[in-house]
Amino acid sequence: FLGWLDFLDELVLGAHPLVADAIIEAVEEKFFQGILQPQLLQMSELAVLGTTAVLTGTVRQLRAPALLHRLVLFLLGPHRHPETPGDTPHPLRAQLIDRCDHLCDEVSSAGWAGWVARGASARGGSHPAGRAQISLASLRLFEELLRKPHEHVAHNLVLRNLEARAYLQRAPHAPEERGPPETDPEEDGLELEEDPYFTDGFPDGFGTTKNPSPAPTPSGKGQVSEVVSR
Repeated sequence: FLGWLDFLDELVLGAHPLVADAIIEAVEEKFFQGILQPQLLQMSELAVLGTTAVLTGTVRQLRAPALLHRLVLFLLGPHRHPETPGDTPHPLRAQLIDRCDHLCDEVSSAGWAGWVARGASARGGSHPAGRAQISLASLRLFEELLRKPHEHVAHNLVLRNLEARAYLQRAPHAPEERGPPETDPEEDGLELEEDPYFTDGFPDGFGTTKNPSPAPTPSGKGQVSEVVSR
């Protein structure tokens, strides 16, 4: 299958636009809508898991922009306006997004212990472990979609619900006018003291520090000059 898909991808990349459009129409009709869509919307967990894995590999391998664009519209729909509660969602997009939350539903309802116990005791019907695998496979599918260089993926999944809610900066703000940087007073003082022309108008000894007189020794002995004079 992957070899057949790679051949079609290369054919669309190198073919005449009219031929490429005909190939894309056939792929969408025969493969996307004829095979993938019925299997993705059915109730069999094993079929859904396998089809989701095939779809993830398809998204990862496609490089032809026209074929990738048709696949993105098939999965997510063409809608670009902000979603509202009254909208009719794209059926395949809504189904794929809902399946990403199966694992969270299982864990939050009974915890990990209850999830494992119910998975071990399930007989027929919907299996908790199967739903968890479908959730992980669906998350991998959206991860591959978001990695593709296609603007409609990010806009359809995220940006269209943010643009009308003032989360985007409509116009760049004018840069603030800043004055000259303020200098530290201590640094100014150091620079002035080092300037030889700064102390011309002051008396001698201005700005110089006097060494403190040494403290008297506790032993009672005088200074050396006093001893010599005696």
